[in-house]
Parts: sequence; C-alpha cells; structure tokens
Amino acid sequence: MTMIREPGDWQEDWCNFKPDEFRCSCCNRLEVASELLDVLQKARNTLGPLTLTSAYRCSDHNSKVSSTGLSGPHTTGFAVDIHVSNSQHRKLLISYFADKVSGLGIAKTFIHIDLLNNDLGFDARPNCWLY
Repeated sequence: MTMIREPGDWQEDWCNFKPDEFRCSCCNRLEVASELLDVLQKARNTLGPLTLTSAYRCSDHNSKVSSTGLSGPHTTGFAVDIHVSNSQHRKLLISYFADKVSGLGIAKTFIHIDLLNNDLGFDARPNCWLY
C-alpha cells in the first residue's frame, strides 16, 4: 500500500486525474492510496470521464460534513464520491464498481466507493448501503 501525499509522487498512469481533485477542501492536504487511483483510472479508461465530488477529508472537515465523525472512510485516503448525472449513469457506475471495491454507497447525486478493510479498521466490509 502506497499513500500519495505529494504531487511529485503522481504517476503518469493516473493521467486523467490531478492531485488537486483528491485534496481536502478544508486544509488542502493530499492523501490518496495508489490502489484507489489505479481503480479509478481503470474505470475512467472503460467508462469515460468521472467527476469526483469528494475525496480525502481531514478529521475536522469530515466531522463537519459526515455522520461518520472524526474517523470516517474519507479520512483514510481510500474513499471517494463520484458524481452521478442520472439513473442510467448510476446503474453503470454501480455495475462497474460492485465487484472492484469493498464499500459502495449509493445516493441520488453520487456514489461512494472505497477500498477499506479490516486491516484499516473497517471490519464491516464488504458493504453496500443507501444514503
């Protein structure tokens, strides 16, 4: 597991994403797992453009915007939310990611995906839920 914390660590393979898309909107910290970037880039290669609505969140920011408090999935660097434009797009994203991620959250305007597991302190995986 490799955590990307500096733009200089960005690999050419992740050419359709930029480090700034993964920064905390509160403190500007970059924290994203290379495995998650690999999954997202493969999805982008298959599905076309993906718009991230949320990626890494520092504990303070997460506690303000999520019921998961100071230590939710987004505080790990292993979770992102992807914008959903309509019901067909939602179905396409769910179908694509269902067997590739350990956490899948489904909302009207986004889907949440994560690669969390017991080793990272998330024993309720695999898991799927509705918002």
